[in-house]
Parts: sequence; C-alpha cells; structure tokens
Amino acid sequence: MFIDPFVIRSINRSGLRKKILLYLDQIYPSPTYLSEIARAVKSDPSNVKGALIGLGNRYNGHSSLVSLGLVEVVTEKGFKYYRLTEYGREVVKLLKSYYPYYSRYT
Repeated sequence: MFIDPFVIRSINRSGLRKKILLYLDQIYPSPTYLSEIARAVKSDPSNVKGALIGLGNRYNGHSSLVSLGLVEVVTEKGFKYYRLTEYGREVVKLLKSYYPYYSRYT
C-alpha cells in the first residue's frame, strides 16, 4: 500500500499525533471518545481534538488525523467516537518497522 510522504511528515512533526495513533492501534477495532484518548495519552482534550480534527491556528486542519485519512469519526446516538482506519493501521505498521522506538508499543 502506498503511504503519502506528507502523512509521515505530519506525524513526525507532532508527538501528540503519534501517541494518538499508537493508542488507537492498541485498542483497534474499538472506537473511543475524545476524553478517553486524552486520558490515555496524558494530554488536554482540546489538544487531542486539534490533533484529531484541527482547531484554529495552532492545529492545521489539513494535517489532522481525520483529514489525513488515518482516523475516522463514528457517530452513534449523537456521540462522536474515533477509530483508526485501515490506512491508519498501515501507517502505524510502517512507523513501527522503520523506527525502533515505536516497536515497544507492539
């Protein structure tokens, strides 16, 4: 599967995006909600929201995990949940194979 270099660059520029991807990979295929992700990665929910979908000037929407196609939004009964996509799983697999640091999350 082809992985866009822009995607890898965007992930490498943000430690929070990496943590979110690795966490969602651990719990795949289960979706989870924003505050649970924030708790798991030890970050503020507003920062996690920015990494997931973009938020103002600090988090560019074009580099968000949802815009990059790595995470999908699942809406059930009016609530939003987030789940790693198949493309997202391939990107995480690539990161783990390229960088020994990520292999500890396997």
